Amino acid sequence: MEKWWEEYAYLGIRDPHVPSGNFAAADPYPRQFWPPQEGTQVHRAALVSWFGLKFWEALKTETLRADRAANGTRFAMRGQYHRMFNESKIPGEKIDQLHFYFKTEREGCAPSHVLVICRGRYFTFDVLDGGGSIMTAPELESQLRHIREICDGQPQGSAVGALTSEHRTVWHRLRKHLIDLHPDNLRHLEVIQSAIFVISLDDASPVTPTEVLRESLFGNSTLRWFDKSISCIIFRNGLIGRNCDHAPFDGMINSQLIYFTYLGLVHCGYQWLGPMTVRDLAQPQELNFHLDDKIIAAISAADKRYQQKKESVEVLNDSFDGFGRSFIRKHKLHPDAFVQNALQYAYYRLHQKPAPTYQTATTRKFYNGRTETVRTCTKESVTWSQTMLDKSVSERQRLTMLLLAIDTHVRLMEEAKEGKGCDRHLLGLQILSMENDLTMPEIFLDPSWRKSGGGGNFILSSSFLGYLPVTGCVTPMCRNGYGFFYSIEDQRINVNISTFTADAETSADKLFDLFCQSLVEMKQLIDRNSPIVKARL
Repeated sequence: MEKWWEEYAYLGIRDPHVPSGNFAAADPYPRQFWPPQEGTQVHRAALVSWFGLKFWEALKTETLRADRAANGTRFAMRGQYHRMFNESKIPGEKIDQLHFYFKTEREGCAPSHVLVICRGRYFTFDVLDGGGSIMTAPELESQLRHIREICDGQPQGSAVGALTSEHRTVWHRLRKHLIDLHPDNLRHLEVIQSAIFVISLDDASPVTPTEVLRESLFGNSTLRWFDKSISCIIFRNGLIGRNCDHAPFDGMINSQLIYFTYLGLVHCGYQWLGPMTVRDLAQPQELNFHLDDKIIAAISAADKRYQQKKESVEVLNDSFDGFGRSFIRKHKLHPDAFVQNALQYAYYRLHQKPAPTYQTATTRKFYNGRTETVRTCTKESVTWSQTMLDKSVSERQRLTMLLLAIDTHVRLMEEAKEGKGCDRHLLGLQILSMENDLTMPEIFLDPSWRKSGGGGNFILSSSFLGYLPVTGCVTPMCRNGYGFFYSIEDQRINVNISTFTADAETSADKLFDLFCQSLVEMKQLIDRNSPIVKARL
């Protein structure tokens, strides 16, 4: 199943992997410490990159503390974490490949350079000094400032990275042509593919959280290399976002990296506390590709198509500040189940019907585990939503149905995390039938399969990213669907929503407003019936 999932969910897809494949996040640094401010780009890029490199170092030395589930179960660390750095996706004729260059110290030497993209130009430099230690943040800043000054004083670069936004087979053929043009091109591609991560010095200056998320998810294709596992995007005004290839790892892995950086910045007060001396360093090296008219025309065409595609998606990045984990936990309710049922109620109110819903359940307790599907639109959640809109139903009945819907969600989530969900199993049966030219089982031909969300037709595609200040976003599965991603802090709930603009019935703003209203109504229902809730415990 591991190989099938990777190939059928990611690598075998021939359509462009952006904007519908990669995921993005807006880094959550408080505006009172890091407000949007011109002239801060390089300084903040250096500090954030330094913490990213410390995370990379912890993986190399195998000193990163193991992730654990809420019940203390230890997650497998080797799988997805070992795929997040020094990695790149390589386009193929029919299927892509993932190339991994990362090694722990016990396994050998791993490449120790980063890739910097600025104004369509590509630079690289080693981040380790002669003794094998990560250079300081001021030294990183010196290198990045040198690159920024070169790019600001010279013409736009080749922007070869725009080709990574192309149809995968088209990009494969163009890449082959690029390699055939000159031996240097293959060497440059190897340097890019093996880099620890990408630092993109972006010229945009998004201000609102939604603008930062949008630029991170889409942004300027000439300033991205979408096949890289992690790109840290530092905008001209110092705000920060991420863009990641989804194939090698899931969103929670990137969330842990962002949270690690967030905690490090909080600890140092958003200022570098180490030595300020900048040693003599080897200057960054520019990767100058050899191009011909065919490649130049392809870059222009790819960027033009990408610009058209990115206008097809609407995103929202906001938060509900009425309450968070603390209130929900005080009543011994599961925060994720509580929020999922608020989402179900909000969608029902907006569209007057339930929606087949996907929620990610992590299976990382198993070796190389990825995800299973939790189908969170249950009979119980629909009945509860209906009772909330039925004035003839008593408040006691509404509360009873809410608690039952929450309990059902908790049970389904636990089953999925234990590998007892149905969707990955059914996917395996479907693939076996296809690969062995067998008669397709009737379940996959029945209209109810598609209507229930099967085959990637979930109207609501959702994921809980933990009790962190970090969120992220991908596009919806369906043209008439929503992407809904959230994290739950003690006193707030952070939400990212995506929709396709071509569908007139969907609205990220309306869904978020009704989601917030639903949370308020749920709190009022519980507050008014607190003795009953407590008696249930």
